[in-house]
Amino acid sequence: MKGTFFSLSSSKRPCFIYCPPGYDQAESRYPVIYACGEQKEETAPILEKLESQFRKGLPPFLLVGVGADWERDLTPWPAPAAFRGSKDFSGGAKQYWQDIAKHIKPIVDQRFRTLASPPFTAVCGYSLGGLSALYALYLYPEFGLAASVSGSLWYENWISFMEKNIPAYPQARVYLSLGRAEEKSRHPLMRKIGDCTRTAQSLLSRQLGRSIPLVWNDGGHYTQIGLRKEQALVWLAMQIKNGI
Repeated sequence: MKGTFFSLSSSKRPCFIYCPPGYDQAESRYPVIYACGEQKEETAPILEKLESQFRKGLPPFLLVGVGADWERDLTPWPAPAAFRGSKDFSGGAKQYWQDIAKHIKPIVDQRFRTLASPPFTAVCGYSLGGLSALYALYLYPEFGLAASVSGSLWYENWISFMEKNIPAYPQARVYLSLGRAEEKSRHPLMRKIGDCTRTAQSLLSRQLGRSIPLVWNDGGHYTQIGLRKEQALVWLAMQIKNGI
């Protein structure tokens, strides 16, 4: 890997920041992707693969991974646990995104050469992180792009929330993906994911006045997670390149 990782020790939450190759050798400013719930060890192999694409036309970007307690920080409101023996969801995502939008993002924009406006600021996440990324889109106009990768859109009352609200940034662009086998789960809640994601796609397309992509991947929820995240990051970067 030729890019560089930094820690943001003064933030309210544990964060790592990835700067692409050449960041220290130029004065260019870069778009930023905030990856919720991501760990450096998970993300580094994906970014290493993308570095070869930076040399072939993929726009380089900064990536900020913001640590999270999944059941607390990535859920929009309290709800019962989805699986027997797991923790209930405590619904701390509003505070999580407030910390990012109002504390972490200003620090990143001050310390690094970023393109700070919404068309160059994205959020993304996988599973509950994908749900949370969409939630951020409805909370803060600072975020102009979002990618929900196999997002947990089955979450209690989520579709109702989308029906009653609109994204905070009117020109936002959104990427949705799901595994084809995910809606074939035996779990009654998980079986809803296909219909919930299709409904979310329809709602977002109407709210934003543009066609929202829904990418179908092979396999279930845990199939080729790294590849799915990679595809989402490429989509976000190319949206920025092509002009929003």
